[in-house]
Amino acid sequence: MERKLSLTWNIYNGEIDRAERYCHNCGKQVEFVDSLKRRQNANGKNIFHFAIFKCPKGHTWNKRIDIFKAIAGLKNDGVKLELGEMRYDELSIANLIEEGIYEVEIYINILEQKVRVDKFLSSRIQDITRAEITKLINEGFIKINGNKVKTKTALKEKDIIMLDIR
Repeated sequence: MERKLSLTWNIYNGEIDRAERYCHNCGKQVEFVDSLKRRQNANGKNIFHFAIFKCPKGHTWNKRIDIFKAIAGLKNDGVKLELGEMRYDELSIANLIEEGIYEVEIYINILEQKVRVDKFLSSRIQDITRAEITKLINEGFIKINGNKVKTKTALKEKDIIMLDIR
């Protein structure tokens, strides 16, 4: 049975941040990529805000983004957050096909900087090259808002990217 995957992505910068550093688990210098996930940690009177980076093997490194002062007297009211479906920050075409998913619809909710559709997709799809993405765009397998586009088309907030991976 064929299924369609619908995603909503918030893109906080035009390109995904990368950092070359030593991975203690891999035992060598590797490139860490921003997973676009964030966490906060409290320590005494400070609250630390971290970006979670991952190496190619999935090991994590937390890059400190900012420090905030804690405010005395505030308390957590115990609100429980409900998590939705599994979140896809990157796509693997082979994994999607294996799961029976042949259509992917990506809604760009937030986009801080303009980025070309071919560059954006090549940074988010693991198992195909930018040249292959360009070919798919030119053949009409990748559309924006239901329309065939050129590879140099810049994405905008509220755009819907449709991938047909049959």
